[in-house]
Amino acid sequence: MTRWLVLPPLFDLSLEPVLEPGDHVLDLNADFVDRRTGTANLRALSTTYDRHRPGTEAAERATKSLFVRAAASIMSRGAYDWGRLRAIGLALRLSAETDPAIRLAVDDVEIVDGTTESAADVVSAATRTALFTPEVDRVRGWAPGARVHLLVETDQQLPAAAALVGALGADRVVLCGRFAAAHRAALRARQPFAAADFEDWAPSWRLRREWVPDGGTPRWVRRAADWHPGGPWAGWLEPAQAALLPARAWRDCRGVTLTVARLSTWSAVTGTDGTRTDLEPVRAVAGDDRLAVELLVGCPGMAAAATGTTARRLLSEPGPRLAGLSPFRLRATDGQPYEQWDGVPLTRLVSPEHDLPRWDRFRTPGTLGDVDRHLAVSALTAELSAGSDLYPGRLACCVLARRNQPPPMWEPSAAVVAEDGPGPDGRGPGTFVANLRTGGAFRLHPKLTPVVDRLATGDAGVWNHLSDTVRTKLSGQLIRAGVIRRTQ
Repeated sequence: MTRWLVLPPLFDLSLEPVLEPGDHVLDLNADFVDRRTGTANLRALSTTYDRHRPGTEAAERATKSLFVRAAASIMSRGAYDWGRLRAIGLALRLSAETDPAIRLAVDDVEIVDGTTESAADVVSAATRTALFTPEVDRVRGWAPGARVHLLVETDQQLPAAAALVGALGADRVVLCGRFAAAHRAALRARQPFAAADFEDWAPSWRLRREWVPDGGTPRWVRRAADWHPGGPWAGWLEPAQAALLPARAWRDCRGVTLTVARLSTWSAVTGTDGTRTDLEPVRAVAGDDRLAVELLVGCPGMAAAATGTTARRLLSEPGPRLAGLSPFRLRATDGQPYEQWDGVPLTRLVSPEHDLPRWDRFRTPGTLGDVDRHLAVSALTAELSAGSDLYPGRLACCVLARRNQPPPMWEPSAAVVAEDGPGPDGRGPGTFVANLRTGGAFRLHPKLTPVVDRLATGDAGVWNHLSDTVRTKLSGQLIRAGVIRRTQ
């Protein structure tokens, strides 16, 4: 069977579908990211922040211009590392900053004054945004006359998918993928999806070769049933799913991130659904160097401070490393509104307007609300990321274990940028170091600019040409800024 597949933006940029013989794919997800992070777009984006216009926002405009130019410098290196991911994230966020309908992140999509849990909000956003216009124009001329399988795996793709269905004509479209299959009834009830056909088929996925440092294309595993013997794999799993994998599976594992809501001991780890799992056997066969933990903040009955304590323990003690923090969300259910989670009673709050539900709002004493959960995640992430390298997003390529890889001398998310106009500090032209990982930037003394330029290219020999006093002062400044490692 020949399939003409279209992958709409915005899906995990480090994954690609495993095609079957005869399949053809138009990867508009990759096209969208490449376009938004290309040299021309970044140059145009930088010029939108007029640093010469006076006003109270001058410093903010200069800072954004500086960081866009830093992102362009990082992208120009051609390295597929976390610096690139942060540069992509910055470009996507600022590209959609003034869009009337959509806000973007490297791993998320938000609808302005709406939600992707509402089909009406999704369709409205698709009609109001111009972010996907080139991709929509391209799909019109692709596979003329053929039936097109539109692959919708996540809610983040919905606004683009709605625009693409409108361009293709629903009578030519077959909606497939896990999200489309799970929400078929609601999508059928809403134009432009109503006249499309639906198919339960969904592909398996693998990491794109460019994101795998030592080669290969590991299969992507989100649940134990996705794993099959005979080749490398990587995944993002609930603890209970990780425990279901046979011991032999871990021989070919390239890295796994575990989503954990509560971790008091490795023999009783609580997952998103409140299930407790003994992960000691997993640690024994997988090895801690292949495991990382995404901690959820604000699960029922647990204060943010307790999660912060767990996060600091993961950073300071031997064992799986901390990947990052995310707000806890209670998975949607058709069950009773009153329930419990890991022994904590809670009340599910019904949202009838959400016809594409993924999460249920809930209420229980002593637990953070939706807004407070996000604020707590932001505060903890800011605190912890200053001294540790947390994932730049919930992306498949981030899970790959970095065994026996010494940290680079220069932070991949930092760049040296020469500004010909006012800098973020309100002074005139100069050269700055901008760090996309920490969000910090500082001006360089003109005499030190050539030195730091060479450090940024990996030339450690430049230290030998500095006096002890200058070396100590400069290294201290760069270490505090998170630009070089303390071991240098």
